[in-house]
This record gives sequence, structure tokens and C-alpha cells, in this order.
Amino acid sequence: MKKPLFALFIVLFIASCATMPEVKKESHQTEISEEELPKTVAILPFENKTEELGIANQVRKAFYNHFSSKPYRDIELSIVDEKIIQLEKSKGKNILEIPPKEICEALGCDGLIYGRVTDYKKIYAVAYSQLGIEAEVWMINTRTGKEVLRLKDSVRYHEGGIPLSPLSAVMTAISTAMNIRDIQQVRMLNELCYKFNEKIPSPSGIVEERPVIKEVITNAKDSPFGKGKIIKVGLEGDRGMVASFDIGNFKRGIPMKETQPGIYIGEYVVMPDDNVKEVPIIISLRKPGGYETQWIDVSGFITIDTTAPPQVTGLRAKGFHDRIEVSWQALKNIPDLKGYKVLRSEQPLTGFQEIARVELNLFEDRALEHGKVYYYRVIAYDTAGNESEIQDAVKASLTTRQPQIISGTIEKDTVLSGIYIVKNSFRIPKGLTLTVEPETRIMFHEDSELIVEGKIVIDTKDASVEFISATDKKWRGIAVKEGEVNINGFRLKNAHTGLILNSARGFVENGVITDCDTGILISGMPSASIKNSTISGNKIGIELVRTSSAISMNTIFQNETGIKINEFSGDLKDNNIYDNNVNISSETILKIAANYFGSINIDEMKLKNIQVSSVYNLRIPEGKVINAIANPYSTLSQQERQKKATEFVIEGGNYFRQRNYGKAVTLFEEALKAQPTAEVYYYIAICYQEMREDEKALNYLKEGVEKFPKDSTLQRSLGLMYYQRGMEDEAKRVFEEVLRLNPEDRQIKFLMERLIIK
Repeated sequence: MKKPLFALFIVLFIASCATMPEVKKESHQTEISEEELPKTVAILPFENKTEELGIANQVRKAFYNHFSSKPYRDIELSIVDEKIIQLEKSKGKNILEIPPKEICEALGCDGLIYGRVTDYKKIYAVAYSQLGIEAEVWMINTRTGKEVLRLKDSVRYHEGGIPLSPLSAVMTAISTAMNIRDIQQVRMLNELCYKFNEKIPSPSGIVEERPVIKEVITNAKDSPFGKGKIIKVGLEGDRGMVASFDIGNFKRGIPMKETQPGIYIGEYVVMPDDNVKEVPIIISLRKPGGYETQWIDVSGFITIDTTAPPQVTGLRAKGFHDRIEVSWQALKNIPDLKGYKVLRSEQPLTGFQEIARVELNLFEDRALEHGKVYYYRVIAYDTAGNESEIQDAVKASLTTRQPQIISGTIEKDTVLSGIYIVKNSFRIPKGLTLTVEPETRIMFHEDSELIVEGKIVIDTKDASVEFISATDKKWRGIAVKEGEVNINGFRLKNAHTGLILNSARGFVENGVITDCDTGILISGMPSASIKNSTISGNKIGIELVRTSSAISMNTIFQNETGIKINEFSGDLKDNNIYDNNVNISSETILKIAANYFGSINIDEMKLKNIQVSSVYNLRIPEGKVINAIANPYSTLSQQERQKKATEFVIEGGNYFRQRNYGKAVTLFEEALKAQPTAEVYYYIAICYQEMREDEKALNYLKEGVEKFPKDSTLQRSLGLMYYQRGMEDEAKRVFEEVLRLNPEDRQIKFLMERLIIK
């Protein structure tokens, strides 16, 4: 306890030693005639020339806070931003590209303030700190069309320890959770904007000056706030005023107490059923019976969330010789879910203590003793710290059983549950059944195998069975020879041939097969069906030999060959088969039903001797069945296709310049068939936009980005289209990629700033 008390004493000592004078209204104003000054001013979004996302918006808010105490008629930032969005959409331009007079006509003002953050440094080391910012602002009078003033200034803190202001000393003393570095950044922005506004002249004719706010500090960065959390606000300004703060429109007029001359502190304790999302903290300082100054906190918006996640269900605990595995049903569609707390006790009702926080719906507990029974509960919690209701505990203990060695032939129906190692071969003869229980792990030595001539049953639902190698060498696999397979829920890895289904009856569902020479080999009849399985990372995903199996609803990707066929009469439909070196290869010509192949163009589907007339346009289940596009240029050489594409682009470009977008897009689409390029996708999208067919334009941009992910122009166009359509999450995701490809894109950096503030 000594260190925390000593630290608190030091902070309080700093606060007590700091002088706290009234804010001086020193005048360093630029000499400008009254006629040159506008009366009603709008502060536009600031540009960001640094790598620090969001900093321009913070500086703009801080500037507005200081500027609002001057006797101009200023327009609230939220109103400015709303009208700018409407103006940009109607003009089809960025706000920085629109003439100032047109902006003021839309906003109802006669003056504009532009700003630009030109430098930002934030370095923290053990014995060295550097925090600095540089920016410039300029004012335009749209009545005269002249630039009234231009100011450039900076604030920098250097070397071992950045000084605390009187307000920050008090705030850190009353709240140990507040980060001094966050406080100092806010203070630096305030100081910069205070310096700017000291140099901006005020129009004459004001009867009474507004109260001055010098600095505001909040714990908004701790958002979201759950039940019982405290929102803290501190203000430094003129003495003897009346101070309060609002949490958006949710709670207004929360009183603040002047704890020291010019230092005001206020708090709000979050109550049950308080809920509000993304609102600003607005602080007010007013003279008793006189003018009021408002200040928008630049730290960020806050969210109050007292809604707890749903109770965790499906809780299970299973003991092994070296661990207890705790699993549960994952919560879905809870956007603010942060994770799960795993609680353990040696008693069924009391004594539960948190032992882990996890994000997945599975936890392995290894800090255990043999001979003891352990009880488990799992609580879901969200970003605000709200916790779900507890459920009845489940119990488990360590097993004393080591992995069992199995081999040979079973002589009766057998159930496997636990961990097993197979040596040589393990055989299920005709007439007998092997049942494998959930969470069972079967490991195989090199060249060992499981032979099923009878029946194998796996029904694991949420907890799959594992078939894996006991070493880094491949095992042979599972061979079902004229037997029956009823498998639902398994993982199989690192075999020569994962599943051999030779004239086997039954079904294989919800499996994951990886890292095999061949994932599944199906031959003969009858034929087991394959459904809802993932087959990836194999040399051959599925091999079909003289069979009539039904293959549906599977995802087969990133294999050397997805499916290899030698005489097939079954159903092959509704699968995602993509991103394999060869998606499907057949020894003879074969026509199949609709699947997703990563493209709707037949020559891009990576098919050999396969005929398709319809395909899915997107991955299943999102995709829809459409007609496949046959490419008339697929038989041409690469050089001939390039020549043909160039001819179409030149002719299409002529129509494009004549604004005949219908003919232009037809020719560009032909060029795309001959030889796809990022530029052709770009011009097709522009044509459809000009013809007001935005959905088609969007689809072509998405397809182009998927084919040419490193083309910043396509990425940029897709992001801008998302932005224009109000799809802000999608726009932000694409803009991040644009800035990764082209960090100097000023317009995208500007729009990212706009998206971050919302």
C-alpha cells in the first residue's frame, strides 16, 4: 500500500504547489479592419497531413471550443458537418474543392475557417518524452472573397516528464484510472488552439464578453461505461462561474463544483437501465444571470451501456488425464461482446473465482490436481463491463487413464471415448459397429489405418472427433470397404488418403479434412454422400471414381486439385469450389449443376472437361444462381486477346468521350472478356454510374477489387461509392486499404477523418 499512497501524495503535492490564476485575456490580436471581418463563421473540417488518424478532428473541436467564446456568430459543428455531406453529394466534389462562396451560401454564413494539421509527434520512452503538434488556420471572408488572416503555430513538450497543469493534477488525484498521457495530449491541443484564438481579432459591438474556458479534461476514453461506472469531467476557466455538463441529450445540466478557484469538477454515476450510444460531453460555463460558453470534449464520444449479454448456455466440462476442457455455446449477434470469464470452485455453490478470460468458446484448465472435483461457470461480458447471469455449475475431474493403445479387430460393438493411439490397423468387421463419442481424439502411427467393413457412427454436434497423426509422419487414413459410414462432426488431418469410401453406404457431414494427399476418395456403388464439409490444403480434395455420390454444400478451396473425376453419375451442386490450382478436372466431358467457382466467366473457373451453364455469382449461401458467361475469346492466344482488348478499349474510349456511355460500356465489357485489367473495370463502373445504374457499378468495382486487390484506383473508387451510398463501415474498411497502398492520398485521409468522428 505504500507506493500508491506515496504516488497520490506526490500528485496532490504538485496540485497544491501549482498556482491557479484567472485566465488572462492578453491581447496579441492581428490588426485587421472591421470591414474585413465576417460576422457569421463556419469552421470546416481540418485537413490531416500526418499519420495520426483522428487528430485533425480533435484539433478542429478544440479550435471551435476556444473560438466560440469570441463574439462571432458561430455555426455548431454538427450542423456544419450535416450540410457539408449534403453539399458534397449534390456537387459531386470534396468540400475542399468547392468554392468558399458556394459553401457559405449553403451554410448561411459570410466567413469560413479552414485548418490543416501539418505535424504531430508522440514519443514515450523510459527517460524521455516528446509530444508535439503543428497546425495552421486561415479565415476567408466570402463577402469580399479575400483571405482575412492566416496563422501557423505549434506546441511541443520535451524531455523527462511533461508538466501537469493545475486541472490535470486535480483530475489525476481524484481518478487513478485516468491516463496522464491522454490528459497531456488533450492539454496540448487546447494550448495550441488557445494560442490561435488569442491572435484572432474580435468584431466590435459586443456588450459583454463570454466566460473563458481554458481547459477541459474528461475520462471519455474509458467509454463505454457500464452500470456503476463514473463519468468524470474537470474544467479550468474563469472564477466564480456556474459550471455544468451534458451527456449529449441523455442527461443535461449535471452540476459541477468549484473545488478550487477556477477549477470545476463534476461526476455522473451510471445507473441501471441507462443506455445511450456515441454522444459528446458538452461542458457549459456561465456567468450568474449572464452569457454562457460551451465546450465540446475533444477526447471522443461516449457510450453508456448497461445491457448485459445473454446468459451462456450449453456449458460442458470434460476431464482428461492432463486437463479439463470447458466449452459452451458461443454467443452470436452481440456486437459489443468482449469475451468470457471462466470461474472455478471446489464447491458446487460457493467459492467461485475467475481463472481466465477468453474470446473463444473453449478453455483448457491445466492447473489442477488429481483426485479433486472441480466446478465451473462461465460469464459473458461486454466492452462496458456488463456481465451475463450465472448458470448452474458443471463439474469434472482429471482422469487417471493414459492414452490407450488400440489395434487388431473388435469382437463386439464398441464405443470409444477419450484418447487413443492406433498401431498398425484397427478393424471393424462386418456386422459390428464402432461408435465414437464427442471430443474423442484418435491418433495414428505412421502407416496405421482404421478399416471399416461394418459400421462407424459419429454424432458429435458441437464437439467434434479428431483423427490425427501421432507423429509428424502421415498415416494411411480411414478405409470404409463395403461398409456403412454415419459421420457428423469430425476433423481429420495429415493422412495419405483421409477417407476411402469404397462402395460405402451412408453420409459424411460437417467434417474438416486438411493436409492430406487426397482428402476423400469415393469409388463404386452404393455411394456415401458428402455434405457441409470443409476440404482444404490437400493435393486432391475429393477424388470420384465410377461413383454416383451426392456432393453438396461443401467448401473446397486451396487444394492443388479441388475435385478429380473419373466417371461420375451423381450430383455435384451447391458447393463453394474456388481458389484451387484446378477447381475440377474430369477425364471425360461432364456437365454439372450450379456451384460457386470464384467467377461467373467460364474461362476463369479453372475447369477441365467440365461444362456449366449456370453458376453462383457469390459464395453460398449469399450467392444466387445466374447464367455463366461464355468467353468467345478463350481460344485466342494471349497476344491475340491483348490486341483484341486494346481495340475494344480504344473504340469504347471514343464513345466515352462523346458521353455515349451505353455503347462505351458494351465495348469495355467485351474488352474485359478478352483481357481483364483494373483500368477496364474502372471505366465500366464510371459508365454505369453515369447511366445511374449504381448497383451494376458497385458490383463491377467489387469484382475488380477482388481480381486486382493492389490497385489503389479501384479500391479508392469502391470506397468512394460506399461513402456516397452511406455505407460507412464498408467505406472505412476500403479506405484503410487505400491508405495502406497510397499513404499520401489527401482526399481519402480527409474522408477517413470524417468517418472516424462519427
